[in-house]
Amino acid sequence: MTPTRNSFDFVDYQGKCRTILLFGMPGSGKGTQGTVLGQLPDLVHISMGDVFRKIPKLGKLGAEIESYTSVGKMVPDDLTVRIFERHIKILELQEFFLPDQQTLILDGLPRNRAQAEQLDASLDVVQIFHLNIDDVKLAMKRLRARALRENRLDDMSDEVIKRRLNTYHEETFQTLSFYPPELVYKIEAGQAMIHVLRDIVNRLSELRNAGIA
Repeated sequence: MTPTRNSFDFVDYQGKCRTILLFGMPGSGKGTQGTVLGQLPDLVHISMGDVFRKIPKLGKLGAEIESYTSVGKMVPDDLTVRIFERHIKILELQEFFLPDQQTLILDGLPRNRAQAEQLDASLDVVQIFHLNIDDVKLAMKRLRARALRENRLDDMSDEVIKRRLNTYHEETFQTLSFYPPELVYKIEAGQAMIHVLRDIVNRLSELRNAGIA
């Protein structure tokens, strides 16, 4: 008998994690959209930035992470993937995510081609939302506002912000080419956040109706 699955089942036929990726430069609103989408019962949002920040800084692992993020650098690939896998296991043990019923919404991972290659064996990427924002000044304004709101001092420095934006264009944006172009759905992220959410939800509805996601 041919196995069946619901539209947002997490594990596909090869045992991969059913996943939707959020791509976009810092300040494009990935975290905002991911947080809202994560409230849906069949979606589980994981922000790698949040995962890193919640690791105790006094520990060895936290100190290692802080040495990179505090100056706007990316955490090394192997360490990033290891932390992600550990986080997934914790969520499963706590039953905050059910592998046979839910889909991951990943924000901040993968950040480069090496990470995409390492995760390819475990992630079944069914859609990529590219939150495109051409207004760099708007992105920087959003980052400063978030830094004040969340007391994230690492986002206050223009030098650190510009370094993050440069890293995104040089590494993360290029990661999109690792995936088939038909998976990438571009959304204008310079518009109001509620309109970005509307565009994402409309696309998700189309995918569900087509039996893709």
